[in-house]
Amino acid sequence: MYLLVVKQLVTMMIIVISGFIFAKLLKVGEGEQKFLSKLLLYFINPTIIINSFNLEFNFEKLKQLGFVFFVSLVIHVVMILVAIVTSYTKNPEKKAYSSIDKVSTVFTNCGFVGIPLIRGVFGDEGVFYLMGYLVVFNLLLWTYGYYQMSGSINVKKIVTNPNIICVGLGLIIFCLPFTIPEVLAKPISMISDLNTAVSMILIGILFADFKLPKEMGSGKNVVFQLSKVMVSRLVICVLINIFVLVGFYKLFGNVPDVRMMLFVVLICSACPCATSVPSLSCVFGKDTSYASLVVSVSSLLCMISVPSFVALAELMIK
Repeated sequence: MYLLVVKQLVTMMIIVISGFIFAKLLKVGEGEQKFLSKLLLYFINPTIIINSFNLEFNFEKLKQLGFVFFVSLVIHVVMILVAIVTSYTKNPEKKAYSSIDKVSTVFTNCGFVGIPLIRGVFGDEGVFYLMGYLVVFNLLLWTYGYYQMSGSINVKKIVTNPNIICVGLGLIIFCLPFTIPEVLAKPISMISDLNTAVSMILIGILFADFKLPKEMGSGKNVVFQLSKVMVSRLVICVLINIFVLVGFYKLFGNVPDVRMMLFVVLICSACPCATSVPSLSCVFGKDTSYASLVVSVSSLLCMISVPSFVALAELMIK
């Protein structure tokens, strides 16, 4: 499986490099970044969700989706605890970055990176299971994540989130005694297929617009702070998650497709930091340069970390 992950990551990285070159040559700016982000978040991702639920109803699949939801919730709680411990500081200057570090540690790029990666490894069935993770991700991003950045919780942001709405709509479609007619299913499928290319192009553009955060002072401070987040997000969280998932496998090894479901959760939780982090930083006046740096570097390092930890998990979950 880790070889499939490597192959898919290499494919995705080629598109990232193409997007980087394109952005450098045409001097793509912040406006284009925001447009592509909104296109993915509010248009392409919702069609992926609808497309993934466009299956013949199967009660077993519905139970499996609930299982993935529960496992994903446990995994997120684990990552929140790790984030609290690793981001703790008494230094008033570093406290300004603590909220970015916490959100970066907990929330992964399970949409822009996770969806194409899982589709490449497991196909549409894997993307269906990913929806359980995506629901937990969105619920906690707009509660815990929003609170860390703003100091408050916005319930409206949760209930009006297009991805949450489409999960509910997708569940209704899945439970219907028929699938979406071909005349609608085909364009939905075609739009959802844009996800891999557009999301990787966006990451390439983010790399091209890379800037060092000036507010952190010396480069030594930047490297230290960044290293701490990278170890927390890409190593500590993933290692702990592997042991948690091994425990789930021993308890629920007889559940159909349990291995695939657990690896879907693992890959989602091993992805780089979410692209939502710079967006939230921009909205709430945090250091967007630092937030973008965290996303960019973690996206690069995941080329090594994701296949390595998938290989380790394969040895432990047989």
